[in-house]
Amino acid sequence: MTAANERGDVYCPHCLMLVESDVTGQWPSTHQRCPHCGLMIGPGRGRREAGGQQGARSAAAGVMAERARRVPAVPAHSKVEVRAGLRRVAAESGVRVDRLLMVDYQDQAAHDPSLPQLHDVLALYGSWRTARRAAAADRDDGGQA
Repeated sequence: MTAANERGDVYCPHCLMLVESDVTGQWPSTHQRCPHCGLMIGPGRGRREAGGQQGARSAAAGVMAERARRVPAVPAHSKVEVRAGLRRVAAESGVRVDRLLMVDYQDQAAHDPSLPQLHDVLALYGSWRTARRAAAADRDDGGQA
C-alpha cells in the first residue's frame, strides 16, 4: 500500500511503462486507459515500480502491435530511419538489436519524437521480428539491407 501523501511515478500494471509522473497517493482514482498498451487500469492499480513479470509485458506488446497496425497514417519515416532507430535504442538498452523488446522500444519512442513510432515500424516491415532482423542484417552487411 502506498501512503496517501507519497509522491512518485506510476507504471501501467500491464506493459510496465511509465504512465504518470509525480503522482500523490493511489493512482488512478477512476478507470484509465494506458496510453501505451491501451489496456484499462483500475482505480488504485497503478504500479510504483516498473519491474514485474515478463508475461505481462509480452501480452501488452501484442495489444500495442494491434493498435499500431490500425493507425491509418502514411509512415513518417523511411526504412533506413526505422533500422537506425532500432539499432540506437538497442545500443542504449545494452541489448542486441535482434533481442530488443517491442515494449522497450515503445517506451523510448514515447519520450523521443526523433524515433519512428511503432506504427511506422509495423507499416514498413509488417512485423516487429522482420524489422529487428533487417536492423541486425543492416549492421552485419554494412548498410546494404
